Amino acid sequence: MKKPLIAAGIVIAFVVSGLFLYRKIDESSRNKPPEPLTTEVSVTAPPSTFNLPVHIETKTLAAYLNGKIRGTFLRKNLRLRKGEKEKIALALTRQNDIVINSSGRELVCTFPLTVDATLLDSRFGKTLSGLVKPLRTTIIVTLSTPIALDRNWSIVTRFRIRNIRWLSEPVVRIGPFKKNLRPAITEALNSKGGKLTAMLDREIYRAANLQSTISDVWHDLQEPILVSRKPAPVWIRFHCSGIRGDMVLNRNDITCLTRIDAGMVMLTDTTAIAVPNPLPPFSRLLPDEKSTHSVINLYAFTSFDEINEQLNGYLRGKTLSKKGYNVTITGIKTYASKKGLSIGVSTDRDIRGYLVTSGKIIFDAPSQTMKVKKFDYALDTGNAIVRTGDELLHEFVRDTVATRLNVKLDTLIEKVPGIISNAIAKGKTGKVIDLRVDSLRVERCDILLDSRKVHLLLKVDAKADLRLKGIKPGKALRVY
Repeated sequence: MKKPLIAAGIVIAFVVSGLFLYRKIDESSRNKPPEPLTTEVSVTAPPSTFNLPVHIETKTLAAYLNGKIRGTFLRKNLRLRKGEKEKIALALTRQNDIVINSSGRELVCTFPLTVDATLLDSRFGKTLSGLVKPLRTTIIVTLSTPIALDRNWSIVTRFRIRNIRWLSEPVVRIGPFKKNLRPAITEALNSKGGKLTAMLDREIYRAANLQSTISDVWHDLQEPILVSRKPAPVWIRFHCSGIRGDMVLNRNDITCLTRIDAGMVMLTDTTAIAVPNPLPPFSRLLPDEKSTHSVINLYAFTSFDEINEQLNGYLRGKTLSKKGYNVTITGIKTYASKKGLSIGVSTDRDIRGYLVTSGKIIFDAPSQTMKVKKFDYALDTGNAIVRTGDELLHEFVRDTVATRLNVKLDTLIEKVPGIISNAIAKGKTGKVIDLRVDSLRVERCDILLDSRKVHLLLKVDAKADLRLKGIKPGKALRVY
């Protein structure tokens, strides 16, 4: 009977000892600071898409034509009817402004012309003809055209005369007779209409060539952009791989929807960068590629050495107080662990020790900032003094260190508008176009930690467009 009791006692002793040992091991495991990661990760930003509508306002194009086509551009002597002596001198002059607008499907040009007709000879003789008052009236010539882009990024038009509207009938009185000159003038205008439409097509082709503007943007985007000077200069550069476009007619402008595909690379030396790809010939966008929003993927990183240098420079020597206890910060060390971002704090004064807290770095979309959340800490003790210091340090790390760390991590977000503005429309390009960037928002920020760095992958949504400021008309043209 004694042997079973002895055996049971031995088993119970082993179980109790095992539970006690397990508890000690578990407490030791829970109280042990998390080990630093030992591996490094390689991060590459996904391709970016710059969707840049390039606008030419119809009033800008009209201003160019008004400066180019001015004065009397057509003179012709006409016989009113074959075999008769009636002969007039006809002159067409542009005195009022050409107006260009859009129907949504075609470009519409309203071309006002002043018509002057002087009778040179008639059946009643030149003397009586000289007494006939010259005729003046106005006609409104309406022309329209579809638009397209050719492989050289020039706008191609095919103007056709759609309508001629007379503000008053061109009637002259010759002695007792009245003569309506409308058929003769219409015939003369139609005979010159091919030259008029060809001139409009040619001048718009010259004026609305987008190759120079788009080429400058294409090349500027591939120039290195300085984003950081410390601890060593760092540049980013977009390597453009493709471009497509399409024409859209709006009420007040012609828009070339331009899509540029580019990949971001990070540089520490700009002396040996690859030559930018040349601008490819125009190719048309697919229907599902049309958009006015750019999706820009950016990569950035900061090292733990740099973070620790900043935090220690700001916080080392700082004294904290709570419930009569004073704790002085002697050092801070941040590192990556399986628990996320771990922050070790060394202390002196009333409590000497080393506390490690860990938390997850997240990107908060509503506030567009980085945050460190759900801090926990390794120490778990019944000592009231240590617990007080423990709580004090935990609050300090949560409320002070994390806040200071956030400022460091979100600097790239603050630089995004400048990155876009610096990448697009720099130098001479900025003299002829207006660039506007708005609706900027960081949609996602993926955060990766390794043994040395904090890596950031940002997906930024932005809306930007370019608008041509003006086109110089140069020498005036006339049709004879």
